[in-house]
Amino acid sequence: MSQPAIVFRDVTVRFRPTIDRNPTLRRSLGRMQHRAANEVVALDGVSAEIVKGEAFGVVGRNGSGKSTLLRVLAKTLQPDEGTVNVYGRTSTLLQLGVGFNPELSGRRNVYLGGLAAGLRKAEIDTKFDDIVAYAELGEAIDRPVKTYSSGMFSRLAFSVGMALEPDILLLDEVLAVGDEAFQRKSRTSMRQLLDQAGTIVFVSHSLPNVAAFCDSAMWLDNGVVRTVGDASDVVDEYRAAVLKESRAAEPPAVRRKRFTAHQKSRAVMRMLGGETIEAVAEDLGCGEERLKKWRAEFVEAGRKSMKAPQPGDDVSKDST
Repeated sequence: MSQPAIVFRDVTVRFRPTIDRNPTLRRSLGRMQHRAANEVVALDGVSAEIVKGEAFGVVGRNGSGKSTLLRVLAKTLQPDEGTVNVYGRTSTLLQLGVGFNPELSGRRNVYLGGLAAGLRKAEIDTKFDDIVAYAELGEAIDRPVKTYSSGMFSRLAFSVGMALEPDILLLDEVLAVGDEAFQRKSRTSMRQLLDQAGTIVFVSHSLPNVAAFCDSAMWLDNGVVRTVGDASDVVDEYRAAVLKESRAAEPPAVRRKRFTAHQKSRAVMRMLGGETIEAVAEDLGCGEERLKKWRAEFVEAGRKSMKAPQPGDDVSKDST
């Protein structure tokens, strides 16, 4: 039987935003009522069980509660209701480079990031060379981080996070870091973590990555769980719902009215008889460009008919 890595039940998170205005006695007296009226429910009774050795994806629109859930699992945000049990050492990459100082060198930032991730200095000393080699920075490790490209910065931050050797890795939109070669290496490292019965919780808007990398997934919609199950099935269901909503939001297509050959010829004859194109278009309920096209086709067909041999003509004679 699979052992649980993370179990959360009926997790609810509420935010109570306040408006920054000069306080008055009236506003102070009505503050509690004002806060209740503006309460935002980020997560509403969210439950799931993630087992060891599993990659678990979370999908949903912006503002659906994905990152809030990850913060709850990382124990950096206390839920208003519900329980969260995490079984194992956790490394959290909610934001790459947490604890980094861009003015300092990459070397100094390895220590800052490692300490922020929960490593002791002696552990960082032991792992330092492996972190630098994994990040593929070479001599750039002694340059200020502010001189790094975004890819170099991401590689260093990811390498520090993986150096924690976690049982559980929490990722927020950081699967695709660095260039293609480093992305392959990072995916290989995460697969090795899963093979060692580690666990990964992955929040992303990249549906192909979730379907390809994750075993199971959850679809969050405005803080409520829509479905939990096989990652491919959840992604397909979510994608279908988004497509349906986008089509429903589109303005109804204007159907192109169809006309018979007889109606087209009568319209052309009316124009040739002196009626304005505007009047004919309004009467038929079609665009003027279509009428111009019909007239041009009618005229061209007449010209071809005049040039074509007529019955009884001697086509064997030289026309010259």
